[in-house]
Amino acid sequence: MFSFKREIDFSGYSFIVPSVSVGNVPQLAVDAIIETLQLEPIGLLWHPSLVPIVGAAAFEHTANETLTTTAEVYASEEKKLLVLQIRAPLVGSLQQTFLNELADFVRDRKFSRVILLSSCFAHEKFDVRSGPFRFVANEFYEGSSYGSRLQDERWTKHAGVVIYGGGYASKLLKTLTERSVPSLIFFMYVSEGDNTSDGLLLARMLNALTEDLLLQAEKTDFRWPNSWKHLFGTEHPKSLY
Repeated sequence: MFSFKREIDFSGYSFIVPSVSVGNVPQLAVDAIIETLQLEPIGLLWHPSLVPIVGAAAFEHTANETLTTTAEVYASEEKKLLVLQIRAPLVGSLQQTFLNELADFVRDRKFSRVILLSSCFAHEKFDVRSGPFRFVANEFYEGSSYGSRLQDERWTKHAGVVIYGGGYASKLLKTLTERSVPSLIFFMYVSEGDNTSDGLLLARMLNALTEDLLLQAEKTDFRWPNSWKHLFGTEHPKSLY
């Protein structure tokens, strides 16, 4: 399933996994994390459920990056962090097989926790008095040392059962819970459109949730990767008007 450039002991690592969701906000957040932390591309993910994609390099901070594929993994040994970037939805009939194998990998490699990033349709948010951020944590996450960070006014526990538009996040949480892996879904309510600002905001809140695991307090903010310049094409020719 994974093809790594070199072997790493992932014991005690945090693993960030985006779910293909509304506005692709989790993927945008992961892009910002990879770019800002200059994470090392250490491998690829292969599975029949992954729709094949090949494109130009998404990042330019390493000399050996020439292509972008459907699913890639990036790491920081200093921060004990592994990040998955996935750029296409899973084939429906093979989705659970993929999630089972991914959860087995996490359990067998002894990761300390998994954080699933997701997003939900804005029109599903009925509590206008609260912010856009929600979480769903399993009992293993809540009972760990990470659980204390869940009590914060900037995010609240999701009161519903379904995360509408949230992709496979809930299924993966269930699969990880069956394997006793401390896991958390962290998501925000968004609308479709230019969601780059939502991606940056989700990355900032994730950093707060993980007590500056990603970006230290003295750093300014998350950066845009160069590939974002091409998300919406060029401006309209002024001669049209």
